[in-house]
Amino acid sequence: MKRTILIHHHIFKNAGTSLQYALKKYFGDKYYECELPSSQMVTKDDLEKFILENPQATVISGHHICLPTPQAQGYKTLSITLLRNPLARIESIYKFEKKQNAQTEGAIKAKELDFKEYVRWRLDQTPTMLCNYQTYYCSRKNKSEGSKIPKQQDLTIAIQNLRASAVVGTVEKYEETLELTNKILNENYPGINLEYTYLNATKKTEITPEEEIRKKLLAQLGEEILNELEEGNKFDQMLWKVADIILTDKLIDNLAVVRGRK
Repeated sequence: MKRTILIHHHIFKNAGTSLQYALKKYFGDKYYECELPSSQMVTKDDLEKFILENPQATVISGHHICLPTPQAQGYKTLSITLLRNPLARIESIYKFEKKQNAQTEGAIKAKELDFKEYVRWRLDQTPTMLCNYQTYYCSRKNKSEGSKIPKQQDLTIAIQNLRASAVVGTVEKYEETLELTNKILNENYPGINLEYTYLNATKKTEITPEEEIRKKLLAQLGEEILNELEEGNKFDQMLWKVADIILTDKLIDNLAVVRGRK
């Protein structure tokens, strides 16, 4: 029987910790994490090597696993990725790094600087962290692309990779995403029941509407920096919208199937 492996692409500050918790709780010792030293990109070849070295792995989660994932005669992989409003990620990144017990440059700077100063520093030094990061994440293929600034062609590749994934969801519709995940993956993992729990992420009741996020950032950062962030996240804004469309279409399809069985 062909081995099926679920790959969780854990994009930083996109409810990945909550999804990891649900996966680990359900799959137990068949849940694995694939991370390389110094936060290196996990390419298709890296992941294939990890899969072959860990024959018990049914689920593999990682912060830097590239799309698309490898397929082989002896196994198939299914990808799950969560996208988020790119502007909502920004303050969340700052708050996380400010409280993080780490000696990374970002964590150090977040403790030294206020929010506006931190954003300005990120935009000057590591703009991809705050601008079009999700497009970058979903389009990169090899380690030579580690510092690239996403372009239109990268957005096209990112959309293609999302459309080829088994499950695409959003942080804003995390509960619906999880319910759909259980239904979609039931064919491969009969009886699967990933539980809805938020960890290290914004609670559903606190998810802020898009316009309110913008108003808050305008008050905190000023018009110049906000304009820079909005311009720098045009691709991510589109990718997030595409993810929502993919999720909505699959929710509608699933509902139609359920009604057809009645």
